[in-house]
Formats: sequence, structure tokens, C-alpha cells
Amino acid sequence: MLRPRVQRQATTIGFQVDCVKHAEEGEGKVRLTAYYASTGKLVQSSISHVTCSTTAVKSNFKQSYHVFGQQEAIFNDVDLQGDMVLIARFYLRKRQSEPSGFEADEGNEDTWNDEETLVAWTTIPLVLHTENLNVRGRENFNQKTMQINTGTQTLKLYTPPVPDAGQVPLEEIPGKNDWRRYGKATLRIHIFRGNPRPGSLTPSDMSEDGEDVLQEYSWIPFERTKPCRDPFVSGDGFDVYVDGCRYLPDSVTFSRVAGRVLDWKYGVHGGDINAIANLDSDIYNPVYETKTEYRENNIPPSSTIMLKVYIVDNFYKNLTVIGYATLNVFVESGTKKQPNIDKPGPQVSLNECAHQLRLYSQGPNGVDPLTESVIRDAGVRYVPCASLLVRLTRVAKGSSGKALEQSKVPKADWLKLGLYQPRPRYTDIMYISTKCMPSKGESMLFHSMMRRPAIKVRDAVAKTAQANESFYYNDKNLEEYIRKKLTKGDNIPLDIDLIYICQYNPKQGIKVAVDGAMNLPWTNFTHAHICLNPPAAFYMGDPHATYDKLVFTEFLDLKSTNASPQWRDGFKHFPSRSYHRFLTVIIHLQDVQVSVTKENYKYGLLEQAWNALQVFTDHYCRTSTFQLLLFDGSPSPQMLKELTREPCRDWMDRNIRSGTARIHVLKGGSVYVRLADGRRDDELAREVKLFEVNTDYIPQGWEDEYARERPGKK
Repeated sequence: MLRPRVQRQATTIGFQVDCVKHAEEGEGKVRLTAYYASTGKLVQSSISHVTCSTTAVKSNFKQSYHVFGQQEAIFNDVDLQGDMVLIARFYLRKRQSEPSGFEADEGNEDTWNDEETLVAWTTIPLVLHTENLNVRGRENFNQKTMQINTGTQTLKLYTPPVPDAGQVPLEEIPGKNDWRRYGKATLRIHIFRGNPRPGSLTPSDMSEDGEDVLQEYSWIPFERTKPCRDPFVSGDGFDVYVDGCRYLPDSVTFSRVAGRVLDWKYGVHGGDINAIANLDSDIYNPVYETKTEYRENNIPPSSTIMLKVYIVDNFYKNLTVIGYATLNVFVESGTKKQPNIDKPGPQVSLNECAHQLRLYSQGPNGVDPLTESVIRDAGVRYVPCASLLVRLTRVAKGSSGKALEQSKVPKADWLKLGLYQPRPRYTDIMYISTKCMPSKGESMLFHSMMRRPAIKVRDAVAKTAQANESFYYNDKNLEEYIRKKLTKGDNIPLDIDLIYICQYNPKQGIKVAVDGAMNLPWTNFTHAHICLNPPAAFYMGDPHATYDKLVFTEFLDLKSTNASPQWRDGFKHFPSRSYHRFLTVIIHLQDVQVSVTKENYKYGLLEQAWNALQVFTDHYCRTSTFQLLLFDGSPSPQMLKELTREPCRDWMDRNIRSGTARIHVLKGGSVYVRLADGRRDDELAREVKLFEVNTDYIPQGWEDEYARERPGKK
């Protein structure tokens, strides 16, 4: 018996393809095809079958992504049935090209759809049901019980073979057991009915790998439970143990710790601390096990131990101080407070304990009174993750009432009398560590640092010395070489270059903040937008502009002037960015005119200015604050292409010197930009201090012109 045929319903259905994530590298494309599950035939629209394919794109500028820029297809008058399913196929040419463009190289399009390039597929039902129907019961589309499965979908990808449409479940289930996953890869699409979805499908910036969780034993919290109360009086002595360092930066080779006990006027008391790393310890976590005795009777209560860590820098090959640390020798009895006067008064106690001290990139200025907190209070940048392990111990007295000394006691009695106290393990939880509490960014850095292969100090010395094998196995020669190379002498050591802390990790990407501009030549509001080059998608026009959307400043400080505007947006995050040797940040400022009409405001873009900032040195992000001069107008596609082929400063200097009409410098106009490795923005989170601003992009001889701010209107 024939059933009466119900007239099909028609509607408009569209698809936007955003990205494929975690696929193999190469050139990829996606084909979407809709089927009727009951017959296996392709779904029909008014003029064609419902099938479409994206253009091919390279996995080059965003790590682990093939970005399709929300490529879109719309089908009108689709012949609706309740059993429609969508099957997506992902094709891949497994080769990696230079990250200089979006679309794949020209080639034979026929090869994209063969079995060799098909690497993954996925599926989703196009219709949702409120009733439990079999395939035959779904043939007719019932508006009361059925609706199109619209919305943004993230679908797991599976390896071939692709099942027939009739084998695809019509319920929303994660996948059959006999479907094998294509790694961790997913496809992100948006299905809509009628009008396209406005806005971006860009995935969340939230971390997916758990690296913002502190790695076990990388830092152990410990705080003194009881304050020191035992009086420290004339005749008492103490020992300073330098036990080791933790998580020194990538620039380290072999190291030495030097220190002195100084009063608040920087006067020296007692002998020098001089600790050389154990030859068989790891250069990133060196062990020193050095003790220095202090038996002087006149050490002032305000005294502070100042310590420096010297290395031969792995990149500059010169003597370098990679960190400074301070520790107060005494506390006011029963408190944690460092005495600030050296006259008779409050009773003091030895600051006796094991201490984990944070390393800072610069030392005291020599003018402010020296205290334990002088470096921290000055806002000096710390060396991420790096710390120094030090112990202060009280010394027993002999029968004469004087503090014992190792040189006057048999070695066999040192341990019993407390003249030698073995170095504890860090995991024994004895080091007071609260002043080294990791930031969120340091928690992520620890993950990368713990993956560095251990390198013995002796191997680092041998590599630097380039000596023969007999030198390598003679410990005295190696130790003497370290002393010679790490002693200041007549050479002024370099300060640490904070670029070379830990190599760039594309997962975390980079962060950029445009904080303000100075001496702009226009009188209206100014806003800034930021993009990365490559791909510089915005400047390529449609359809490329959707591949990598612009990031804008949004919070103009209304108290700032039109000539020198300030923005309060803070950092903008660009996660999952592939490493490119000449990657640049393009900062583009625009003069915005606002006029009032009867019903609303009208906006117009007038003047423009721009510049570029190079992101990497080798494989390290240039985490710092920069002042950049400005060029009039906007960059051309040719300029942007040239910037992907050579260092940014070389390109800029050459074009400025040549006097070419291609670029015109806005004299005195500049922009302040903070650039950070995605794990290191905490270091630059506070207000910019002028003495910390990198002015390398200001040509020599122009510094004065770019240091003066002209008046403007608020």
C-alpha cells in the first residue's frame, strides 16, 4: 500500500569552517557533504547538491592550527528531511612551507580529493529530534518535533575509512567504538539557518595543557613558624652556607657565587663569600656546598648579606652577573623585622634558618641605605624562576666563651660541634621560600625548564675551554679555570640579558600591550590596532582578513591628552603562534574623528601612523618595554613582505638612511609597547618606568627629540 507523499519543506542552511586543530603540519582543506541517511543520496538545494570545499591553507602562522578564516557556503531552498547528516572530510598534503602566506601553493586540484590526501573525517546529524524515530520515520521533516542542528560545533576527527551515510548514528553521540581518532585533532564549524553568525569563532585563549599548574617540587612553600628569639651577643659567631641555585636561565654555563656582609652604608664586615659549583652538578641547578665563617665582634645589627651569581654567558661569551640576592643577618628578637639602626637598643637575634632567595637582574643603586628589601622595593625585574639557597647557622662556643672555628677543631669533631652541617635536600622542606612564590607565568616556565636536559658543570667548562681530554678529568684544572674566568679583575661584568631565560613555547604564544603614544600630530581621538606579520592578514584584504583578526585597543584614558594618548587595555594575547625568525608586531594608530548627528554619533578615520617590532631573537621572545618611532600612513603589502625576510631594525635603518619616499618619519612621534613571552607578562605588569624602556628603535642622535613630550589637550 502506498503512503501519501508529504511535500518537502525547504529552507536556507549555511556552514562556516573555522579551523582544524592538532592535525599534522602541511596544506589542508575541508570538504563538507550532506546526505540523506535513508537513501545515501546527497541532500539537494535549489541549484546544486549540498556539498562544498574550502580553499587550501597552510598550518604556518598559528601553532597546531589550520585556520580557514570562517570560509562560508550558503545553500538556498534545501530539501529538508529529518534524516540528514553532514560528513566532513579533511585532506592534507603533508609538507611544511615557509610561513609567509595563507593559501596553499598552486597545484592539481584533483589530487586533493583522492585517498592519499584524505587523512580524517567527522560527522554530525543536521537535524535534532524530540522523538525517538527510526530512519524511515525521519524521512519527513516535522517542524513540531524537529529542528536544524545550528550553532558552533567542535567535532572530533577520525581516521578513514569514511562510513556510508546510512551507518552514521542520527543521535548526538561522541562516536562509535570502531571509529579510531585522528590523534587529538578537531574540526570547528558553525551551522546556521538563514543569516550567518556575526562575530568571530576564534577559539578560547585558555590554557588546555595544564602548564599553568605548578610542577611538583619546582617550588615548595615553607614559612618560619616561630620567630627567632635567642639573643645574639658579643662573642657569638655564625656561618653562611651557600648550598646551590635553582632553575638558572638558559644563558648559564658554569657559575660562581660571590658575597659580602655589608652594613647599611655599604661598609664591609668579615671575609668574602666565594662559592664555585660542584663539577658534577647540573649547570641549571648547581650545587656549591660552601661555608664561610664570621667570628667578628663588631658586625652591625643592620647588616645585610649581598650575593651575586657570576657566569660566562652562553650567548655573549663574557663574564656576566645573572642575579643579585640579599639577606638580612639579624632580626629584632621575636619578630621578622630587620634592625634599621646600629646603636645599642633593641635586642637582636641571628636570622637563623635555611633561606630560598629570589634573584634580581640588578643590584642596589649604592645610594639608598642597604637593606634586605632594597632591590625588591626599587621595582627591579626579577630573574624568572631563579633562586639561591643559603643557610645562616649559629656556632657553638668553646670553653673560652668564644665561637669555635673549623681551623682550630679536629675535622672528626666538626659535625658533632655544629661546625659542619650537611646540605639538606630541597624536598626536605627546610628553606623559607615565601619570597620566591611563583607567579602564574613562572608556573608555566617551570614546565619548560624541567624538560631541559641536565648538563654537568665539567662538561660546560670543557666546551668553553675547548681543552684536551686530560684537562677535562683534572678537577683542579677545571676549578682553577672557573675561578679565573669568573673573577671580575679589570673587566666590568655584563648585566643579565633577560631575553635568554627560556626558549619560546608556541602553546603560550606572545602578549602585546600598547600603553601610549607621544607627540602625535593630530587633534582627535586615537585608537590602535595590532596584528602579527606574518600573516598580516588585515592588510591583504578579503578573504584573508578573516584568517587572523585584528586586535584593538578599547580603553582610552580620558585623562590623557590627544597628542599623547594612553590606553588601559593591558596585554592582548596571541596564543598558539608558530615560531618565525622575523615575526613582527605591527602597531597601527588611527586618528578617529567623532561628529554628532541628530540621532547618533558618526565616526571617521583620518590620519594614520605605524611601526613594527621584531618579536624574537633566536628562539627567545624579546620580553621588554619598547619606545618605537612612528611612520606616517600605513604599511604596504610589499613592506610587510620585506619585513618577513630580514631583521626589522635593519629594514628600518636602511629605509630611513636612504631617504626614500616609501616611509616618512613622524619626527618626535612615538608609541610605547610592551612585548612579552606568553608566560612572562607578569614581569612587565606594573607601570612603565622610563629607565627600563628599550630605545634601540630610536636612531642614534635622535634620542633627545623623542624624550620630550609636547603639550596637548585633554
